[in-house]
This record gives sequence, C-alpha cells and structure tokens, in this order.
Amino acid sequence: MTAASMIPLEKTPENGFVNDVPEFEVDVYTGTNPDRELAGTGVFSSEDGYVTDRNVVERRWAATLEADGVTVRSGSPVTKSKFKSLIDRHDLVVDATGQPSLTSKVAGSTDEYSGYMTALNTDVQGDFSDIFPNTRMILENYAGYAWVFPKSPGRANVGIGWAQLDPPTDHMEAFKQACERNGWPVPSREQTNIAIIPQGPSLNPSRMYVPEFNVVRVGDAAGIANRFSGKGISQAVHSAYIMAEYAANGRLAEYPAALHKTMRPEYLLAHVVRGVLESNRPYLLGEILAAVSGLDVEDADRAPKHVLFRLLRHPIVFARLLSTPSILQRVYDAYTNDWEYRIQKSS
Repeated sequence: MTAASMIPLEKTPENGFVNDVPEFEVDVYTGTNPDRELAGTGVFSSEDGYVTDRNVVERRWAATLEADGVTVRSGSPVTKSKFKSLIDRHDLVVDATGQPSLTSKVAGSTDEYSGYMTALNTDVQGDFSDIFPNTRMILENYAGYAWVFPKSPGRANVGIGWAQLDPPTDHMEAFKQACERNGWPVPSREQTNIAIIPQGPSLNPSRMYVPEFNVVRVGDAAGIANRFSGKGISQAVHSAYIMAEYAANGRLAEYPAALHKTMRPEYLLAHVVRGVLESNRPYLLGEILAAVSGLDVEDADRAPKHVLFRLLRHPIVFARLLSTPSILQRVYDAYTNDWEYRIQKSS
C-alpha cells in the first residue's frame, strides 16, 4: 500500500510490513510478443509505501482493536439472512464486503455497480534480488498490467489484472504467460487468488449510504478503487476514516458527497491515464511516464495537479496528449461527473 501511515500500527515485519519500498518502477512495452519493444519507463519514489503480508497486517490490527475492547470475529461468513439480522439489531452496519456488496445482494441490486477489473495474484519464491527493494509494474499494451512486488530478495507477490473491456480468453493461462515472458516464477492454479476490483467510481455516491437499511459502504463496496492501478487499500482506509468522522458527528448523510469530493481528482487522473492505455499508444504512455517520473507514487496516482505541472514542462508530450479526442472527452466526462452511472441531481 502507498499510504501506510493511515494504518495505526508500527511498521515492522512482525506487523506485516515486510518491505519499505523506496521506488516503484513502471515499464511500458509495445505488446506481449517476443519481439516487443520497451516504449518507456518511469520511476516513482515512495515516502509512505510498503509491501505487506496483508493477512498479518489484518490480524495484528484486529488484535489492537480487541485490546481496546472491540469484538473481532474471523472465520464467520455473513450470509444474506445473517446480514438482515445485523441490520435489524444494530443502529449502523458498515459494509466492507467488496463489489458487489452484501447490501446490493440483499436489496437485489447487484447491477448498480457499473464496471470492474479482474486480477490474479499469488506469493511465489524465487530470485528477486535484481528488483528488491523496489517494485515493478509492466504495461504491455492491453487494458491492464502485470506486477511484481518483492517482499524479500527471495519472495514476492506477482500478479496481473485486466479491465472488463479487455479480458483474456483464459485468465490463468495469460497469467502464466506473463510470468514466463517477464522472468518470474510461474504459479500453479492452486496458489493463485482471483479478485474482482471496482473500476472506480463504479457506484453512484448517493448509494454509499443506505438509510433504509442502516448501512453505509466503504472501500470496494463503495466502488472507489483506482480504475487505472486497481489500488484499493489506501482508498478503503481513507473512506473509513471519513465515514467514521461523519458518523461520530451525526452527519452520516453527508458522508457520500464528502468522500466523492475527495476522490474526484483521483478519478479524473486515473480515467485519463486509462484512456491512453486503451488507445494503444504505448510510446505516448511511455513519454508521459518519463515526464512525470520522480514524483512520489502517491502524487502520481492521486494528485492531478502534480502530474499536470510535470507535463507542462514537456509541451510536446502535453500537446500530443491533448490532441487525442478521446482523452479530451474523458477529461470533460470526469469534470461533469459523467461516469458509467448517472449521479442523481439531488445527491
């Protein structure tokens, strides 16, 4: 994750923070064929980024909550009937069950989410000494990317993800081929996790709070993951902090608009970069990455003004970007909140 300070744990391996990442490396290739060319690179510093053992982080965080008197239960699946029971028995239920959320399943409205990405990943053993302690993302001229996030010189999380519009015929086979061409250990199907990631914003903000159910949604359930990088942990924690603040002040109805306001710049930036990726212009994408190289990864991912300032120092690249009609349309759509859903005027 790239905003590790948001998690109230000491950043130690015992707490699951196994690699204090100094830089995120991004390579852009012209395709997946053996004769592909390197179209550009970018290197982004990381002041507050860690590669984690997520299950360890979650267990340690749960232990600190239990020490503060919070009851934490694990290994207890929540069915739709149990969810209804929780709604009946509590003043507020926080839904962090992913996309589509349990709230939508209970309401019969799973189609209210507009889009998603599919990602496969696993931890593998191998020689990652040429990358560690950095991480690497590989863009290969499809709507998605592959990654290797080393946890040590001999262990890493490797994965690959695709946007909904550009899926492979066989996800597992495509994952194996990506590992082979990038020189990473090839995982087995049994080792591999598969996840559905929101193409944020993928849920109408007015639906983040569902007062008739006493339910509020955070994280992936709120549809706020980054639609370019797929990153969602920092966003989930961010949404939870905002939700807690408004709930504590008795202003929960204002939470959806407040969260959306903080997320809009990120939505815009991710939408534009995804547009370059989908336009099959790897050299332009490589030039853009080179132009913004050196930013902190959190700024490069979530702060359009920092990216814009860097691009303005490269007027030719900036002009090429704005000469693409589809990119201008994306900028307009983002500024007018015209996503795959429609925001109700009353929200």
